[in-house]
Amino acid sequence: MKRTTTISAALMTAILALGMAGQAAAIPNHGPSELEEGKTSSRLLSGVDHYRLQVNDTSNVTIKSRGMSTGGGNHGGLTAVLRNGRGDVVTQTRRNGGDFTINQQLSPGDYTIEVRPSMLRGRSAANNYYQLITHIQ
Repeated sequence: MKRTTTISAALMTAILALGMAGQAAAIPNHGPSELEEGKTSSRLLSGVDHYRLQVNDTSNVTIKSRGMSTGGGNHGGLTAVLRNGRGDVVTQTRRNGGDFTINQQLSPGDYTIEVRPSMLRGRSAANNYYQLITHIQ
């Protein structure tokens, strides 16, 4: 029974890794991506990613990360910086591992979110993915 459980876990890990790698590979890693209400596709946690967010009315904006590791254990962790259209920092996260949450009231305008790994030491970046969940109210 234990051997069957180990094989099943290894098989599920491989299936998840292939599915996430396919999704992440479909997203180009150049220039900012548009960030809209809802969930983004999974992205490989490998460097700094930029997202562009347009706010039309004064709104409460919540952006949460959800990290995933296909190699077992926890993902390497994420941090984020939210900048306004002039490039000034509106807010930033200071996590040292795990996921982040930005909850900010924003005026109308264009914003950029920079997402970066907070720590990948001793971890394989190829096993770490994330997605963002955005709510605008």
